[in-house]
Amino acid sequence: MANKLNSYRNAITKESIFIALMLLMKKKEFHKISITEVTTKAGVSRMAFYRNYEVLEDVITDYLDAFFAKYEETIADIGLNNTYDIVLMFFSSFKTEKTLMMNLIESNLSYLLLDKSNSFLEEICKEFVCDKFYSPEKEKYTIKFLCGGFFNMLVEWVLSDFKEDEAYMAELFCEYCK
Repeated sequence: MANKLNSYRNAITKESIFIALMLLMKKKEFHKISITEVTTKAGVSRMAFYRNYEVLEDVITDYLDAFFAKYEETIADIGLNNTYDIVLMFFSSFKTEKTLMMNLIESNLSYLLLDKSNSFLEEICKEFVCDKFYSPEKEKYTIKFLCGGFFNMLVEWVLSDFKEDEAYMAELFCEYCK
């Protein structure tokens, strides 16, 4: 019982720190935000921060890890196996993360998202090239090319305030990959 309670408290602490960081990033440049500012806004101690993270970037990468784990779990639970539906769900999931996305882009931290999403994007992009009988070298570069395009589509879509709907974005990506 004590472990469940500690786990629950830790989850609340992490969520509070993440929300505080997102709020501060809306008002202030990321590199000018201190851990003290984040912990004060979150209502937690600096010790609580350092029990979970080393630097502020860890708050974001931890959140992204959890986000992708939940996303992959949802795909498995629903049983999605068609690339269009997986891509559609990807865009739909990120549409709910507008604050995070804008904060990352405006703070020049979108590379954190790219790093975390590359392995996921590579799996999606492999679906498009695996039946094309490319040499291993061409397949490797084609997958990286598609990953970069996918990621940049996502960033541009966020910057355009999600002007197009998720279905259009998924169709567009799948069309580029033919």
